[in-house]
Amino acid sequence: MSTPVLPAHRVQAATAQRMTENWLRNVFAPNLYTVHWHDGTDASAPDVSVVRVHPATDAERVPVLVVEIEDADAGYDLAEQASRHAAAGVLDYWVIDVVARQLHIFRDPRPDPAAQHGFSYNSVRLCSPNALVSPLVAELHLAQVVDLLP
Repeated sequence: MSTPVLPAHRVQAATAQRMTENWLRNVFAPNLYTVHWHDGTDASAPDVSVVRVHPATDAERVPVLVVEIEDADAGYDLAEQASRHAAAGVLDYWVIDVVARQLHIFRDPRPDPAAQHGFSYNSVRLCSPNALVSPLVAELHLAQVVDLLP
C-alpha cells in the first residue's frame, strides 16, 4: 500500500509551520513562554501560538502571539478568523499565506459592531517576503518573512 502524496501547498504549509515554530522557540525563552503547535487534531486550534508561562496557575491564558498558516484560498475567511482572535483578546495575530508568499499582521484589537465576532484589529499590515517582522512582545527579534516560508 502506498503512502498518499500531499498536494504541494499542504507540504509548503507544514514546512512553514515547522519553520515558524522553530524560529519562535529561539525567540521566546522556555522558562517564560510556551510555544504550542497544532497537530491537526483540533481544527479550531491555531497552527502556532505563544503563551506566557504563569507558574502560579494552569488556567487558560490568552496567547501573546497566534500564527495561522494559510495554504489555499478555499475555506479560510481571513476577516472572520481575525475577528474571532480579536474578540479573544489576542494582541498579535499573524497569517502566513504560503501560496501568495506574504504575511498578514493584525494588531490592536478593538470593539467593532460590524465585525462577525464584534471585534476587529485597528492595525493591519501586509508584508512581502523581504519585509522584516518581529513579535509584538519580542520586537528585538527580527526575521524576514521569506525565512518563515518554504
